[in-house]
Amino acid sequence: MKRILLIVTLITLGAFTLKAQNELDALRYSQQGIYGNARFAAMSGAFGALGGEFSALSYNPAGISMYQFNELSFSPSFNLNSTTSSSDLLNINDYKLGLNISTLGLVYTLPKNNSEWKRINVGIGWNQLASYDRNIRIERSNDQTSLADKILELAQGNQINDLDNFYTGPAFWTDLIDLENNSIDTTLDPIWYTYDNGNYISHINGSSSKRQAKHFRSTGYQNEVLFSFGGSYGEKLYIGASIGLPTINYNERSIYSEDTFTDTINGLSSFNYNEELSVYGNGLNIKIGGIMRVSEYIKLGGAIHSPTIYNIEETYSTSITTYFSNPNQEFTESSPYNYFTYELISPWKAIASGSIVYNKSIIISGDYEVVDYSFTRMNSETYLEWSDENNQNIKDNYTQATNIRIGAEFNVKPFIIRGGYALYGSPYIDKNFSRENFSVGAGVNNGNSFFDIAYVISEATDEHKLYSEDLITPTSIKHKDYNLIFTLGFRY
Repeated sequence: MKRILLIVTLITLGAFTLKAQNELDALRYSQQGIYGNARFAAMSGAFGALGGEFSALSYNPAGISMYQFNELSFSPSFNLNSTTSSSDLLNINDYKLGLNISTLGLVYTLPKNNSEWKRINVGIGWNQLASYDRNIRIERSNDQTSLADKILELAQGNQINDLDNFYTGPAFWTDLIDLENNSIDTTLDPIWYTYDNGNYISHINGSSSKRQAKHFRSTGYQNEVLFSFGGSYGEKLYIGASIGLPTINYNERSIYSEDTFTDTINGLSSFNYNEELSVYGNGLNIKIGGIMRVSEYIKLGGAIHSPTIYNIEETYSTSITTYFSNPNQEFTESSPYNYFTYELISPWKAIASGSIVYNKSIIISGDYEVVDYSFTRMNSETYLEWSDENNQNIKDNYTQATNIRIGAEFNVKPFIIRGGYALYGSPYIDKNFSRENFSVGAGVNNGNSFFDIAYVISEATDEHKLYSEDLITPTSIKHKDYNLIFTLGFRY
């Protein structure tokens, strides 16, 4: 096989490498879910005009001005993610369990005597904003195309030494693709191909019947460290600001395979294509907000979030393994580890909120949020063409979305019952992929301490691409997240 002909080449950044970072990454890190403490989650995050909850400071920081006592709160959570992939072959379910800390917050209040400013409050802590735990399994039959077709397309016109190290190169050295004429001139030293003219063939007939499968596994989170401060003026106006330091930790591994071929060359029986991606990012944003007490029972709120500026570091690698039945052989070729950095600027955000108290025992609140995903930017000082291409794709595919959150709380002493609903609009221009949240919860509050519990169900529909959308239609994916959150807090 060709492996004995492998020569040492310089490790260069292949053309496929930069395709690992694209507009899908920008969207992933720009979206958030409903996490935080149990009271906040049980009301689906509709706290923009309520305040008094640490998780709400990541939405409307004016809520810190509602605190009248020092408070320490802690919220562990248990998460179950369920995915269902639907294809022409079958529907496949998969699951992922996780344990997280949703919130850890400390608020300190400073009363101001003989002043219209009743108090100045400060807070520090962190909130969970997103979870990336996913297990996806896809299986389908295909007699139209193969991943090898896309590899062949990218390889054509490139001599062997010019094949990239992450996609076409490993495919060549494992005999997934081959030179169209592989006659060998044995008079050359070292032995080399006479017909290395950039013309290749695939060892798979893409239009023959085959089974295609993929197992995608991701883990990680987005958390935000918060420094918040605010004040209450005459118990009528509440203002606040937060400095957010979000962090991203994301790991992804996927194994794509094809087998049960009806037409291959040289006894190729199956192959696997593996990808691994590790991402770490840290960012900075500023949030400002206000809440106005219109009457004893009605409050209105508003907040503006600046874009978050992230510095992203990624490590990416691939490998291909081929299996042959005649003779019984297998070959594996791995790429180098590519380290890549870039800047991500997330969308700005605006939130309008309102709340009403009825009969001193029922609270109803709502948030209306606007997020412009087309504003997102990805910038690399080294690869300007990559920046331009991805930013154009963001403009072409993403749009402004509106999110609605509604929550209610009913005080039936000594217990408090809560419920909520949230609808997140589609970020896509031409695809209606919305996300819904349903939440319930309960709590006990004796003044000096409190204990809350929340159960949140999140449902969404999305697509997953096995490979080029030009060759194969994406697979429909249904996500369901089940999140159980507990909060224990103390006031002093």
